[in-house]
Amino acid sequence: MKYILALVTGLHGLLLSCALLAGPAIEVQQAWIREAPPTSQVLAGYMTLINTGDAPAQITGISSPDFARAELHRTHVEDGVARMVPVDSIPVPAGGRVLLEPGGLHLMLFEPAHPLKADDRVRLEVKQSDGATVATEARVIRVSGSSDMPHHHHQH
Repeated sequence: MKYILALVTGLHGLLLSCALLAGPAIEVQQAWIREAPPTSQVLAGYMTLINTGDAPAQITGISSPDFARAELHRTHVEDGVARMVPVDSIPVPAGGRVLLEPGGLHLMLFEPAHPLKADDRVRLEVKQSDGATVATEARVIRVSGSSDMPHHHHQH
């Protein structure tokens, strides 16, 4: 009987540990960067952040070896003028997704290491509040009109 009780207690502890470890699990999909003139020192990036975990996540930063600096931003329109405003973090609800897109949340990428053109690939690292990071690759895309933008499924 002691053996069965010890086994059940051990299994319960193992299951509890697994549940605590599950937490947020961020995936990045459809990452892209808008092509800019070769002399541009600031580019914009977009992606879909998906939390497949059972706990909310906070995205707290972005970095790239291809840029001197990268920031999380949102577009804020005031008196008819759009401004790019830095944000400290982006919450991603458990089981949810957040779309970084033109006119909303997005990345600002400063001082590229070299000129980027359509179809180039850029390495990005998405940082979370728990210290975890997600490495991804974004494709540089030439956008001449709204019909050229990558197609996203708008689910918020």
